Amino acid sequence: MSPDRDEGDELDALVCWAADEVGGLAEVGPSRDRRPPWGLNATEDVAAYREWWRIHNENGSAAEPTGRLRFTIVVSLVDARTEELRACVESIRRQTVAEWSLVLFGAPTGGAEPDLVSTINPSERINLVDSRTDDAPWTIAGPAMKKSDTAYAVFVDPGVTLRPDALARIDASTGSGIDVIYSDEDEVASDGSHCRPVFKPDWAPDLLLSSPYLGGVLVVSRPVVEALGESDTDELGNRDYELMLRSTELADRVVHVPHVLFHRRAGSATGLPLSDEGERRALESALARRDLDASVEPSQLPCAWRVRRTIRNAPSVGIVIPFRDQAALLAKCVTSIQGSPGHDNFEIVLVDNGSVEPETSALCTRLAERHGAKVVHYPGAFNWSAINNAGAAASTSEFLLFLNNDIEATGRDWLRALVEQGQRREVGVVGARLLYPDGTLQHAGIVIGTGVIGWHIFMGLPPNETGYLGWDRVVRPYGAVTGACLLTRRDVFDELGGFDESLEVAFNDVDYCLRARDAGYEVVYTPDAVLVHDEAMTRGLSGYRDDGRIFLAKWDRSRLREDPFFNKNLSRFDAWCPLRQPGEDERWEAYVDDLASPRS
Repeated sequence: MSPDRDEGDELDALVCWAADEVGGLAEVGPSRDRRPPWGLNATEDVAAYREWWRIHNENGSAAEPTGRLRFTIVVSLVDARTEELRACVESIRRQTVAEWSLVLFGAPTGGAEPDLVSTINPSERINLVDSRTDDAPWTIAGPAMKKSDTAYAVFVDPGVTLRPDALARIDASTGSGIDVIYSDEDEVASDGSHCRPVFKPDWAPDLLLSSPYLGGVLVVSRPVVEALGESDTDELGNRDYELMLRSTELADRVVHVPHVLFHRRAGSATGLPLSDEGERRALESALARRDLDASVEPSQLPCAWRVRRTIRNAPSVGIVIPFRDQAALLAKCVTSIQGSPGHDNFEIVLVDNGSVEPETSALCTRLAERHGAKVVHYPGAFNWSAINNAGAAASTSEFLLFLNNDIEATGRDWLRALVEQGQRREVGVVGARLLYPDGTLQHAGIVIGTGVIGWHIFMGLPPNETGYLGWDRVVRPYGAVTGACLLTRRDVFDELGGFDESLEVAFNDVDYCLRARDAGYEVVYTPDAVLVHDEAMTRGLSGYRDDGRIFLAKWDRSRLREDPFFNKNLSRFDAWCPLRQPGEDERWEAYVDDLASPRS
């Protein structure tokens, strides 16, 4: 913090970056570049992570084993390399939990010496299953679990090593109804240093439909293992992904342990390399089991997939656009959304908050005549929530899309992509990928508990770059999405009572998303709906602090501290996802205290 700025000044700057967009009303004013700078994320900053690992592990305390559970560890020898397999087995032997048994199965094909198996010294704890078998790992685990009476199978890729207290931390995470457990991970370089951490969100089903993000160690309860059945394929290359998809389908609860519990060897494959076609077939089988009308297509990332869902019954969408004058801006917005939306059943509802310029009136008449747009008048003071509620009341559509008037739809099929996700009964809110006019990323989801209340992850990401772990390029849940482009179903909107009109300027979209999640709905971001958001045209920030106090009085702080779809090891204050630094949690608490307190 610079010496000429106090904590309140820095908080104001954070609020400018973090708060939701001022909903849909634009006026002439100076351009404000509220974008933060850009830096290296947790994976890219090798030196920072090495220091982070030293602080958190060499000087940290290991988890204490409880001795409550016995684990059956299953490792396939297929595609195993000699040194990697040896290191994997040794890491299992070093576990602080004493109650484990190891099952090795399959024929070594990846470079491991056949004689290596005999050097591992089979015993009561280490069992070798017929080395010629190519059965699925879970069909090997089931009989072994019965024999040893274990509660959980731990499926371990032969190319990884376990942290010594990995099973102890897993043991501490087990409980009633928990059927699948996964953790964070990193790489170990040839010199033994740690690098390239993968800090994962809590259970995110849509993210798993994009790629096998659960990683190279998966813990599955005995009832689920016994219910998995036979594999869908004879291909060994997609068994790990198939296990993730099948086990989570059957699980009552899936739990993420936000600690690095295993390590990949840097620069080498970890187990079976999944072929593109193998992954596709695993996903297609999962869609068939779930009776989903969808197809699997390549995504924006070479290592991920897009599940393209069929839209049922061509539902109608009411596009609600608040405005005040700025006829040229409104005309550009309305014209653009009619270009190539990919979904043609929509109506336009324009909500006029006190326009006075004659060209605005003429434009509204023209839009009503040519495009059937409804014009709703909402005079008086600016209240984003009330204005949008009025627009929603004027629409008869099955879906509502709240759209800023400084949005321009430049891509194709953007509305289709929103409706595709919003039609799912489990989804209540859908957000889009918004870009600044120069191609810089403006919105790819809001993370609760970052900035102050929540801000846009990856805001400021340069054009043609990808955010941490590709999160900005795949369909996935977030704590909230911006009201600058927010789709929700009419039945969900009515159930929630619309936007909270006590939040006149800010945090109304975050509040709506939190209430949707409390009602059991998911909040989903899709990168396939791409629009340009000329944020510099939005109105001023007056009222943000007042709304922040109202919001914080409404929501318990414990709900805001950690977003389950983020990771507690990533920064609260930098949008590019570097490591969370010591003192950040305390700094965040101080900012929230400041925002919650009236200023004299």
